[in-house]
Order: sequence, then C-alpha cells, then structure tokens
Amino acid sequence: MRGSSLTLAVACWMTFLAEFTSPVAAQETSNAVFSARIAPFLNAHCLDCHTGDDAEGQTDLQSLTPDFTTDARARRWIDVLQNLQFDQMPPPESDQPDAKDRAEVTGWILNELNKTGRYEGYRKKLLAPEYGNWVSHEKLFSGDIKTPPFSPARIWRYSPAIFTYRGLGNAKSPFTFMTSERGIRDYASISVADQSTVQMMLIAADSFLADRQRRGEFDRYAAPELELSDQQLKDILQREFFRVIGRNLSEAEIAKYLAFCKQNISTGGNLEGIKTTIKAMFLSTESMFRMELGRGPVDQHGRRQLSSDEIAYSLAYALTDHPPERNHLIRDAWKSDKLKNKQDVEALVQQIMDQQLTTGRWEHRDLPRVMRFFEEYFGFHRAGNVFKDNDRRRREKINQWNTNMLVHDAKMLIEHVLRQDQDVIAELLTTNQYFIAHPGNNQYAKEYYDEQVAKMTAPGYVEEKVQQRREQLQKEVKDWQLKKDEAERRLESYRKTEQLRVERYKTAIAAGMNPHPSYPFAPKSRGIGDLLYIEPYNLPSSGSADEQKWDWPLEQPLAMPKNQRAGLLTHPAWLAAHSLNEDNDPIRRGIWVYERLLAGVLGDVPPDVDAAVPSDPHQTLRQRMQNLRDQRCWKCHRKINPLGETFEIFDDWGRYRNRIYFDQDGKVYHRRDGDFERRLEANELTTRPVDASGMISGSGDPNVDGPVQDAVEMMHRLGHSQRARQSFIRHLFRYLMGRNEMLSDSQTLIAAEQAYLANGGSFKALVVSLLSSDSFLYRR
Repeated sequence: MRGSSLTLAVACWMTFLAEFTSPVAAQETSNAVFSARIAPFLNAHCLDCHTGDDAEGQTDLQSLTPDFTTDARARRWIDVLQNLQFDQMPPPESDQPDAKDRAEVTGWILNELNKTGRYEGYRKKLLAPEYGNWVSHEKLFSGDIKTPPFSPARIWRYSPAIFTYRGLGNAKSPFTFMTSERGIRDYASISVADQSTVQMMLIAADSFLADRQRRGEFDRYAAPELELSDQQLKDILQREFFRVIGRNLSEAEIAKYLAFCKQNISTGGNLEGIKTTIKAMFLSTESMFRMELGRGPVDQHGRRQLSSDEIAYSLAYALTDHPPERNHLIRDAWKSDKLKNKQDVEALVQQIMDQQLTTGRWEHRDLPRVMRFFEEYFGFHRAGNVFKDNDRRRREKINQWNTNMLVHDAKMLIEHVLRQDQDVIAELLTTNQYFIAHPGNNQYAKEYYDEQVAKMTAPGYVEEKVQQRREQLQKEVKDWQLKKDEAERRLESYRKTEQLRVERYKTAIAAGMNPHPSYPFAPKSRGIGDLLYIEPYNLPSSGSADEQKWDWPLEQPLAMPKNQRAGLLTHPAWLAAHSLNEDNDPIRRGIWVYERLLAGVLGDVPPDVDAAVPSDPHQTLRQRMQNLRDQRCWKCHRKINPLGETFEIFDDWGRYRNRIYFDQDGKVYHRRDGDFERRLEANELTTRPVDASGMISGSGDPNVDGPVQDAVEMMHRLGHSQRARQSFIRHLFRYLMGRNEMLSDSQTLIAAEQAYLANGGSFKALVVSLLSSDSFLYRR
C-alpha cells in the first residue's frame, strides 16, 4: 500500500509542477525565461543588497545563472525559493514584488528543480497538511489556471472516527491520525495501513468477538449437533457483514463467504467457523480502506468520474462517520440510481444540507463531520487540554474552570450561525452574539424553564420533595444499608438544599431576573447545572443554591459588549485553547491568524534558534517578548507577533481586560480574590493600560492591512476581508477532499467562493459547490 500511495503522491506533485509554469514559459527555454522574467525580478528586488563581496548575509545573487545541474548551484536557488516562498525577502521595509510575479519566479525555480530531479523535499512538504498554504494563493484565485480539476486516484485508510461509529463494542480503533492535532486531520495521501494496523485490527476483531461471546450472542451455535442450512448461514453472513463493514453483501460475495465459512465449520465446528469468518471480514480491504479509483466514465481530459457506488461512499464519509446505507438520503439516491452526474450530486448535497445540517442530538449530530470541521479549523475544542492550576484558579477568582461548558457554548454559537446561513464566515469571525449556559434551542429552553419555575414556586414543593427523599431513605434503613440517625441527617441536609434552591428562584424573580433552571442531560440539552463557570465571560458566577448575580437571558444568543467580543477568536473557549498553562500565547495565536485567515506560509524554525520568552515578574508578557524583535528572529516573528499580541486584551482564562495591575514591588499582580479587593481599596496597586496594538499585513487589500488597536478591531477588519474568506474556503476544501490544494483546483475554489457570495454568504452553498465539483468527482 505504501508504494501505491507514493505513486499517487508523485503523480500529484508532477501535475502541480507542470501547472506551475505558464503555457508561454513552457514553450521557452530555461535561459530565455531566465533572461526575460527571472533576471529582471532579481535585479528589481534582490541585487541592491545581495551583490558582490559585501552582499547581505554573504549571499551574492548577481552571479546566479539558470543552471541547476550541480548541488551547490541548486542549493542557492533553493535558498532564493524559500525566502520568496516564506515571504522573508525582500525585507518588509523594501518595496514588495507583485504577488503574481513572486509566484512566477517560485514556479520557475520549482520547474527547474523538477527537471534535474531535485524536488523530493518539496514534494513531501507539499503533500503534508502543515504545508497546505504553499500553493500560491494569488494564482489559485486569479482565474488564470484553466486546467480541469481532479483528485489523484487513491486508496484512503479509514479514520478513527469511522471505526468508532461502527458499533463494535469495546474494540479499540486500529487507526490513528497521521497528522498534527492542531489542524485538518484526515489526509488520504498519508493515511496508509501497515503491519501494525493489521495487527491492531486482529486485536479489535478478537475483542469484538469475545465481548459478544460473553454476552451469549453465539451460544446458539455452540451445540456440536447443530446443522445450519445454507440459507441460515447466508443470513448470518449478511447480518455480520453489515455490522462489520456497513453494507449488504452482493450475491457473488455471499457465495465466496459461504464457501469460506463452510470450510471453517468443517475444520473447527459451527462456533469457531463462524467466528473465524467474521474475523476475515475485519481483515478485508473494505474494512480498512476507502477506495476512490474512478470507476465511472472517462472524459476527454483523461479524467475518470467516480462510479455511483464511489460517490455514495465519498459523500457519506465527507459528511458523516457512517457508510451510505446509514444515511437515508444518500441511500435512497444511491439505490434510485440518482448519483450518476454532477447535477445529481448537487441536488442530493443540497437536500442533505437543508434537512440535516444542524439536526440530531446535541452529542450525536446527523452530520458530525460538519461540526468537526469547525473544531479542527478553529481548535477551540482543545481548551481542556491546557492545564490550569487549581490554586491559581482560586486566587484569580475562577470559581469553576469548566472548559466543557465553554466548548459547548462555542458549538451553540456555530450552530446558530449555520442555521441563519448568511454571511457565515464573517459572522463566525465578528459576531458579538454568544450563547452562555443555554441549550441553544430557545423553544426547549423556555418550555423547561417554565416547567421548573412552576415547580419551584408551587406551595408545598419542598415538603413534597422531602417526602419522596424520606421514602427512599426509609427503604435503605429497612434494608440495613443505612443507619437511622444517618438517614435523618441526610434528610435534613436535603431539606436545606431544596429550601435554598426555592429561595434562589424566588429571590431572582423578585429582582426581575430569570433564575437559571439547571438543564438536565437530555437529547435537547447538555446538563447545564448552574452559572458557576461564567467568569471567563466577565460575568459574576453563582452555583445552583447561591444567590444569582447575573440576569441570565432566557432567549439567546445574547449581545456581548461590542468593544470586548468579536467572533470565535475572542470567545473564552478559543482563547483558552490557544493559551499556555499560566499565560497567553501570542505566538501560537499569531500563527493561527497568519495561516488560517491570511493563507500565510512560515518557514521551519532554525535548529540553533532559542526563541524562549524570559521570565520577569516586573514585566508584562508583551515586554518580555521584545527579545523576539532581534533581527534574526524578527524575519519570521514580524508576521505573527503583531497579530497574536492583539489578544492581550484578554487574560489566559478568556476574560476581557483593559488594564494590568502591579503591586508595591512593581510586580504584575494577578490575584482577583478578596486580597485584590482589599489592596485595591487600600490604593496598594497601580495600573497600566493594556497594550494590545498590532498590525495586519499580507491580506492583499490596503483597506485591511495596517495598524489595529486590539483583536476586536483586527477581527472586524479581517473577518469581512476577501483573504480570510478565501483562506477559510481553502481549509474547508482540504477537509472535504482529504488533501491539499493543487493549482488545478483553481476553478473549484473560485466556483465555491462565487457560490458562497451569490447565496448571501451561505455555508450550505459552499459545501454543495465543493462536494459537486470536479475536484471531488473526478480522478486521474
């Protein structure tokens, strides 16, 4: 399998290289292209600093010739390529070349490297997820590329999520993601099954069969005198195959498995024979791989369309974690022979988006991969992975650090924006409308709220609940599970708790507030017990039995202060996920904005560079990061620090702040508990305004680029920009296609953006366009 995957990867790369050079340049010799295009570029943008013995960085580019035949000369061109590719040269203070001119030079260098067989390192990087932005953004959306889109034919190993949802009991997934946790994960080109995967699949099969045998599911086959007819065996095989693989057997497959099963039974008896046959199903190719080879008709460009079967499976696994038989819309279209062409697929995906985009239980959505895209793109779901010390939490007045609820709130916001389906990308990046301690469904929220308020304020409520509890405790005493005096103590404690709850409701209502009703774990809610976790929103928290301090809105989303919140990147879940254990992480936040919203490219960190931020309790984080403005560091950090530092208006809990406090020793003072209040009243603390200023550059739009005062202003400027919209589309493309973009995908990406804009910024239209595109439907 590795050889097959590598062959496809090389074919993908060769196609990329072939497209990187314009048709005119392909007809000219390397020398002619160098004289006409490359040398003038170097003269205009490089030779002022890189000429002769005094050349900057001892890099003399004046002597460069279009000769890639020796390693030394090729390495010099690779240095030029990397500096242009990573936007490190020309330096920011110099006039910058046109993006298309830059792309043409890098394309020529890549083409020359290909001619001399020196492209291996770049081939690998191009296919890796972290190098997805390497293909020129300007060329992708220029409209100049006319190559018909396609995807390389491929065999695609299943993801861990697909295995998990097969319903195989406690069997552990033999699959792992081969990609970083911090990006798009399910990449076809690097997901292969090796020996360890097969061994793990055998272990999973044994675990699955052992669990079922313990439950007695195979007991009926254990009797040695039992004789099973061919029809009985066929029924067993059909049932087991559907459970393991997710589809029905064909007649030819039934015959094959029947013969195999009968042979196993003759050797080991009914029970062992059937179990061995089921284990063989686990080891079948279809148990481990998705096959997208293009078994449909071949067009005039040599592209092979996916067959109806392949389209059904590709759509099912693009949107769900299940085979097509388990989504009735895909199954019905497939069985009705309505998956033959682009129009069929377009109609089906539109139907799926309209009917199922946000449906299903809160923990099991009908289209789980849609929400997973937003998790992998934004990364907010990893908020709980960042350790926060409990002692520090108490000192800084975070009464409950519940990242699960913060993540839930973020998901509710996303689903709300998807239901509205208007200007989706900008809304996700700029809205100040949030959900806080809410199930996300206003109708259900009100129904449950009214029910709870009626119960809690009804005469005799406490005594009714106490009586129910008394009966439970009396039964435990009677059964010798509890002593009588302990039962009485528990009953009194229970009475006080219920009295406090009733008092909390009545106090909140008397104050004109909506008492939070403590939503249960249910298909429409999420077990939101209280308002104890809401401090990261700059809101006063309270437990289920405490006096409520915040007028919780029953109907949500609610409007947060516009100068404090703008979209998901200022949401506590995202801020916490992109923080450190004890502080903010401007570098990683800046990288996220640069790569995800500006389609930027960063070079590898040199191995001898130590970019550690020094500790100094007397300085703010921004002050301590000044060492990264050293000339060597700043080549890369100039792209990310001015973006990441804008988030300093928030602490690492996600709370908005506009000032930083210092104690009498001049140390940054982080406490927000009673000691903070005492010192503040005693004038023992001094303050400085937070410096969250930054800079946007590289968007390609002079109305977007420029200084910003903080992250809120940055998000409003970037959130409505063409660059952020196109970058979002590129990442959605990677997620749905399972690979990076090639230049031949240009028409697909342009059509997707046009569909999005023509439908008022519709995410549904974006998905429909991508999943009915030639990039999705054709293989070569």
